[in-house]
Amino acid sequence: MMVGLLILVLLSVNLGGLASAVLQLGRGEWLAAAGSVVMLVLLNVLGFALLRDLRQR
Repeated sequence: MMVGLLILVLLSVNLGGLASAVLQLGRGEWLAAAGSVVMLVLLNVLGFALLRDLRQR
């Protein structure tokens, strides 16, 4: 059950982060969009590490 919830959270974070970056790029806020993408990548790395750990148990 935890694996399914983590996958749902990762999916939501990815969709929200991508939408945020696209909207910021549309307004011409390049630095803010780059920060959103960096945060999205960091959260993905953390999420996939947690997901791998949960699946090994």
